[in-house]
Formats: sequence, C-alpha cells, structure tokens
Amino acid sequence: MTTVGVIGLGKMGLPIAQNLLASGIDVVGYRRSIECPELLESGGRVAKTPSALAEVSDVIISILPTADDVERVVLGQEGTLAAMRAGAVHLEMSTIPTSRKQVLMERVRSIGATMLDSPISGSPGMVAPRLATTFVSGDPEAIRRVANVIDAISGPWVNTGAFGTGTSLKYISSMLVATHTVAAAEAIVLARRDGLDLAMVQRTLESSIAGSALLKQRGPLMAERAWLPAPGPVSTLHEILDQIEVHLDDLGEDRPVFEAAKAVFDKALADGWGDLDISCVHDQISTQNALSA
Repeated sequence: MTTVGVIGLGKMGLPIAQNLLASGIDVVGYRRSIECPELLESGGRVAKTPSALAEVSDVIISILPTADDVERVVLGQEGTLAAMRAGAVHLEMSTIPTSRKQVLMERVRSIGATMLDSPISGSPGMVAPRLATTFVSGDPEAIRRVANVIDAISGPWVNTGAFGTGTSLKYISSMLVATHTVAAAEAIVLARRDGLDLAMVQRTLESSIAGSALLKQRGPLMAERAWLPAPGPVSTLHEILDQIEVHLDDLGEDRPVFEAAKAVFDKALADGWGDLDISCVHDQISTQNALSA
C-alpha cells in the first residue's frame, strides 16, 4: 500500500489528508505547532518530525504558508531531505515563488527523488467535497506514478507542463479571482444603491453572459454582508497577490486591472480585514464611494 505523508495539517492540508484516507490511502501527517487529533480520528498517523514522516512515505505532500516554512521542513536539521526515499515523489502544493521551489526540486532530485510543483486552487471548504483544482507540473513519469494520489486530493487536476507552470497557472487563477471579486462587489454595491432587489439581481446575472463563478459564489455573501466564517480570507489571497505583483514586475508586464483590484485588497488588509472573506471588499468599495460622494 502507498503511504502518503502530509506536511501542513491546516485548513487545506487536513481535508487533503482526510480525502486520501477516505480513498483507502495510508496517511501519516506532520503539524509543526500542535498535535492533530482530527487526523488520528480519521484513521491517520502523526509523525514527530518531517524526517520521521519521510522515512515511511512513498509520496510526500507539503502545503504551507510561506517559502521559509517549506524550506525548513525540507532542508532543516530534521527535514524530509535527510530521510527521503530514493524514488519518492514530493508534491509541493504551497503557493510560493517558483524560484524557491526550483532550488528545492534540484536538491530533491540530487538524492534520486522527484519534486512536483502542484499548487491547489479553491477555498478550504471546497477541498473536502473535492471541488478544488490541482495544477501539477514537472516530471511526467512521476506525475503518472502518483496520479491515483492526485485523484484523491481534490476534484479535477491538470498537468500544466514543465516544473513551475503549475504555480504560473495558480497566479493567473488568483489574478482572476481578485479582479472578478472586485468587479462583482462593484456591481452589487451599484445594485444596492439603485434600490434593486439583490436576490433578483443575483438570479438574473449569475446565469447570464455577465455572470461568473465569483458572482455565483460570493454575490449572496455580498448581498447579506456575511464575511464570517471566511471560505477564502483576504490575508490568504493577498499573500498570493503580492507574489504575483513581484512576478509581473520581473516580467515588465503592464496590468492596470490587476493593480486596481490589488489596491482594494491592500486597503482591506491595512484596515484589519485579513481574517474576513474576500467578499468583504464590497464594504471597501461601498465606504469609498460614500466618502467620495
């Protein structure tokens, strides 16, 4: 039986581990800060260190907040690299700069294992019912060998090509999330100001050419001004938007729509709204319009 080690048992990692267990895959997990009784209750095991996890894992998954976190669990004194099996595959699912992943991929390759760049797109609540999408990139043979694991992680997944293209597609996806969210928020604010029935607006637009997945998902939250619990916090998206901004600067790309949307999320974060759902930018736009009236 294949054993999968999951590093980072948070809002994304724990549902991933539970999906794997539900598919009959043996799972051992590692959470740096605290124990994980939820994993034990689901039938998994817990490792004390990343290296202990790597010793027993055929496939390793890491999904962590920052590049420093990922480097620590791979290259640290008790990191996975110290005990990773030759032939093992590491699915690196964090959204961090490709340049940082590239260095880790080469270190993993030097011991006869393989790292795949495999960020996941979707809010934490969408992973458990397997509606998130995984963007997998890297060695095609390694992808073929772990296809059953990727199938169990989420819903649809796509092989985006060479290592790093998974993160590139995640950036593009997140750009659209940001811009579509702000556009939907502006539309709902206008509908509210014009005194329209917001339920009628939602029904009419979400299935029309003007609709979008963001409007369908977040329009009702904007209408109700319901920002908690947050299926997609501002702080999580903002971290990725910062990465995208650096990436675009490196490429010399002009991006006026992205810049306008990011400015809205910059203000939301600065105002202390990081823990609220991204749909809360409705109130950023509403407040700004009121101040300028």
